[in-house]
Order: sequence, then structure tokens, then C-alpha cells
Amino acid sequence: MCSSTSSGRAEPPVPDRPELACLTIAHRAGNNLHALESALAAGADAIECDFWHARGRLELRHERKIPALPIVFDKWYVRWQWGELSLRRLLREINFRAELFLDIKSGSPRAADAVLELYHDFEAMMPRTRVSSPQWRLLDRLADAGTKMEMYYSIGHAGAIPRLIARAGTSPRPAGTSIRHSLLSPEVIARLHGAGLRVFAWTVNHAERAEQLIDWGVDGIISDEAEILSLTRATVSAGSGAPPSP
Repeated sequence: MCSSTSSGRAEPPVPDRPELACLTIAHRAGNNLHALESALAAGADAIECDFWHARGRLELRHERKIPALPIVFDKWYVRWQWGELSLRRLLREINFRAELFLDIKSGSPRAADAVLELYHDFEAMMPRTRVSSPQWRLLDRLADAGTKMEMYYSIGHAGAIPRLIARAGTSPRPAGTSIRHSLLSPEVIARLHGAGLRVFAWTVNHAERAEQLIDWGVDGIISDEAEILSLTRATVSAGSGAPPSP
């Protein structure tokens, strides 16, 4: 439940930091340097980046890509893509100032293997890392590998909620869920918490909704908007009686 935030982002090792009661997660901010710096300046607790497995390697981007062309597209737009941000560069820029939230977009089992390869290659540079995906079998594969990464099973429709609650008693146990915010209610959050799952709500871009979700007790707000991230941190700090962490 959201009650306070914690500072200390500049001092590794991040896994030894106290558990953050409510994370502010900057949606897509790990996909380009401008968005990354804006998110860090806003005080985001975690940086989300999207991984696609393509041409035998992982690429950092939110959108789908047209093969063999520097063009990416999403539901509402098409744009040119010049250059790519590597994981090494991303981790160097974050430099333990925030945690990492990896969202695996690809459905191929090879995507999980590629994430594991990157994890072992860059483990010394990686802050506390959570991994999310709508492809639950990929998260199962990562969880079975026994790394320090935590698995957050993504939910985009209501029918998946009881399925995840049933999984909560299995081993390896999910850490939580990254769930579409419109599926949440106080009752749903209570059920997920009752199963021992943390609840991260996506994608929350309106202040009123963010405040409502905080009141209901979500454990994380995922947003595109720096203003929402700042508002969330201020609201949580006000509720705990502590000043916002720098």
C-alpha cells in the first residue's frame, strides 16, 4: 500500500535499499536519453524500458518496427527511428539513480534467454530490476533461472486476474502484477494484496486517477507524464508526513 517513498538512489547496491512503499515508474523513459533525463529530473523511482527481440538481439523501443527500415509504429502513429539506445548506455546513464523496470514485448522464448544473457553480462551495473510481460511463460522462464530480478505478470483483461491469484501460491512465486489501471478497484486490489502480490497500475496519465489509485492502495504508478510522477511522490509523502525525497 502506498505510504512513503525512499531516497538513496545514488548509492549501490540497490538490492540493499529499503523496500519502496509506492513506486513512481516512468513509462518508456528508458527508450531514449531525453525521456530518461526528464524522468530522472522528475524524481522517478524506476525507469521503464521496452525490449523487443529482433535479428537475434534485444532492442530498446516501445513501438513495433518495420523490418529492414528505420521506421517504427504504434497504434496511433508512425515515425522514423535514428539510432538505438543500448542497455550498457542506459545503465551508465541511470548510474543507480533509479531502479529498472523491463517490459518484454516479444513473445519468442528466445527473448527470455536474451534478457538472461544481458543480465549476466551487466549484472554489476544493474540496479534493482523488475521484469514485466504479457507473455507469462517468458517470466516463468526467467524466474526459474534464479536471478535477483523480480517478475511482474502483466494483466490487460479482467479474466487474467483470478489466473494470476492462483499462480501466487506456486513456485517460483510472482512478485506482483503490472495491470491496466481501468481494471482496478478497491476490491480487486485487496484480492491481489491478499494473495501477496504487489500492484503496479499502467498507464496513469491523469492526476485525479493517480490520486484515486493511491487512495486505494496501489504499490506503483506507471505514467508517461513527469507531472504525474511528481504529484504521486508528493501525495505519498504528504500521506506519510515525510517531505518528498530529493
